[in-house]
Amino acid sequence: MPLDSDMDFSQAILDEARQDAENIINLAVREAERIIDGARDQLAKELGRENPQAATQTAKTRYKQLIASAELESRKQELLAREKLMQAVKDQVAERLLALRGAGRYSALLEQLVLEGLESLDGEDFEILVAPEDRGLIDRAFLEAIQKKSKCRAVLSETSIPGISGAIVQRADGRVQCDKSFQGLLQQRENEVRIEIANTLFGEQ
Repeated sequence: MPLDSDMDFSQAILDEARQDAENIINLAVREAERIIDGARDQLAKELGRENPQAATQTAKTRYKQLIASAELESRKQELLAREKLMQAVKDQVAERLLALRGAGRYSALLEQLVLEGLESLDGEDFEILVAPEDRGLIDRAFLEAIQKKSKCRAVLSETSIPGISGAIVQRADGRVQCDKSFQGLLQQRENEVRIEIANTLFGEQ
C-alpha cells in the first residue's frame, strides 16, 4: 500500500511538528551564540595575562578553536533535538494507526491486509492473529469472504496480539508468518518513514 495511506501522516501533526522544528533550530543557534560568548570572555581573560605578541598568536589559535567548538556543539544539539522531534512524530503516527480501528472502513482494510498476507505465503491452511479488540471482526462471513477470494482456508487463531491494528497471517503450523499489522508495516519501512519525516519537517532530501 502507498506510504501515505499506510502511515496516515496527518497534516495537523506535521504542521505542529514543523513549528517545533523551527524552534529547535533557533534554540541551537542561540546555544551556539552562548558558547561563543562564553569562550570569548574566557579568551579575553587569557589574553590579558600575556604580552601583546604572544596574545596575538593565542588569539588566532583560540579563535579557530572557539568557532570549531561552537559549530560542533551547535550541530550536536540540533541533531539530538531533531532526533527527539522525529521520534515524537513517529509516536504520534503510531497512535493514529491504532486509532484507525475506529474508522468506518477498518473491516474492509483488515480483509485487504489478510488477503495480502495470504498471497505472500505458501500453503493452504492459515491462522489470522489480531488484537483482542478485533476478534469480533473475524467472524464467519469474514472468513468465508477470505476463502472465496484467496482459495485458502483461514481461521482465527486462539492467540491474540495486544497493541496492534491490522493482522498477522501465519501458516497453520506456525512456522512462517507475514506481519500485516500497521505497526509491522511501519517498522518494515523504518528508513523510508524517517526520510519522509525529515523531508517534511526540515526540507531535507
